Amino acid sequence: MKNPSRFHKERALRKAGYPVPPFPVAPADEGVDAVARLQADRGFLDACAAWEDAIDTRYLALIRSLPPIEPSPDVRDFIQRCEQYGLTAGLTGLNGRVPHRYTAVYQLDHETLRNIELVDKVGEARPDYLAAVPLGTSFCQFVLRDGAFLTSDSGHDHRLDGHPYQGVMVSYHGVPVLDTEGELYGSLCHFDVSEQPLSAAEFEHLQGVASAIAPYLKSQGTRA
Repeated sequence: MKNPSRFHKERALRKAGYPVPPFPVAPADEGVDAVARLQADRGFLDACAAWEDAIDTRYLALIRSLPPIEPSPDVRDFIQRCEQYGLTAGLTGLNGRVPHRYTAVYQLDHETLRNIELVDKVGEARPDYLAAVPLGTSFCQFVLRDGAFLTSDSGHDHRLDGHPYQGVMVSYHGVPVLDTEGELYGSLCHFDVSEQPLSAAEFEHLQGVASAIAPYLKSQGTRA
């Protein structure tokens, strides 16, 4: 499942009656010296970035205004586990559906992602290096930036060329988590040091769980 394209977001906004600002007009090439041309190009790029931010802000407002989606039976099972036994039980059930060794929730704390809960399929204690991860060297940064990040084999994923954990954390499938106020909280992810796939159905389930998990993060003593 791909993230919504800019065209998709524009079309959804227009259909819902949201105002869509016009895309910036590129500066003219003729009759401009090199310095003025560079200044004009910089202004155009800044305007494009501001336009994209405006589209993203309006699209997020549109998504938040939609009525909640009725959870699937599998997501209701996750909710029931959390209500009866706590977040660890819910994540254990989630981890049992996939081949990945780890399933975890991370909370964004400034420039650090702090592990709130982690389930290890082999039952070992959480390694120290997974307790707190700098945002800039995490795969979660792409989740927070793009709305999801999926790689079954990071060593052969050219999007990660030059990343310090390419081929080290081999598989990673993550989605963002919002808190109970609708603000960005962090990420929910499956990951492994070995190559692991994630089916489209399990990715959809991961998204469904992410949309339902916020109330149970509060019980862990976090700010959800």
